Amino acid sequence: MRERGRAFTLIELLVVIAIIAVLAAILFPVFASAKLAAQATSCASNIRQMGVSFTLYTGDTDGVYPLAAYPTGGQGFALWHDLVDPFVKNKDVWLCPCSRVKPRDESGAPTSHFGYNVRGLTDIRLDFANAVGHRAVSESQIEQPSETVLLVTAKASRLSSFCGDDGKLLLFPSDPDDDCWGRPDPNAQGKAIVQWADLHTSRRAAGGFSVGANPADRFFDTLGD
Repeated sequence: MRERGRAFTLIELLVVIAIIAVLAAILFPVFASAKLAAQATSCASNIRQMGVSFTLYTGDTDGVYPLAAYPTGGQGFALWHDLVDPFVKNKDVWLCPCSRVKPRDESGAPTSHFGYNVRGLTDIRLDFANAVGHRAVSESQIEQPSETVLLVTAKASRLSSFCGDDGKLLLFPSDPDDDCWGRPDPNAQGKAIVQWADLHTSRRAAGGFSVGANPADRFFDTLGD
């Protein structure tokens, strides 16, 4: 007669469960880290495509960057990402998978998880008083393109901003927090993803970049002073 298979004892079963628990504790953080790394890579790809759209835009405007916003009739405004949108494949590249910012603003319109350096690349005022009639700089006016922010992952400078939680209009680091203005968001494993004016992309921690730089606005001011 065939001998019956031996059943697991309770102790053996507990040992197996303990081994599985240990393996899970080791592997789950690895999987989570890999997922975050993949999201950061996708985000970097998207912001790079946005940077290319700026280059295509300036190619049609004699090198002049997009405005922060422009009037569309009545009291309506479109924003910079609407200006460069014809040069991107789809609006998915407006977004960053790492971001917790909503994909739409308070008005329900599609928004971007990237902030445009409008304080350095246009003369828009903090109170938006010159929203109609403000001007943008040209590529030739930037003294150090490799050290001048074009776009960066961003979020609202004020959590309770009535414009929503996005930060698509970037403040200078020396500017005070305000409604409808943004700050760099270090959402890619503790670092912000930056698209520089010379079109290279990098990940930067806040320290020495958007906080603690000397001068404070070094990486945002187009004149580099």
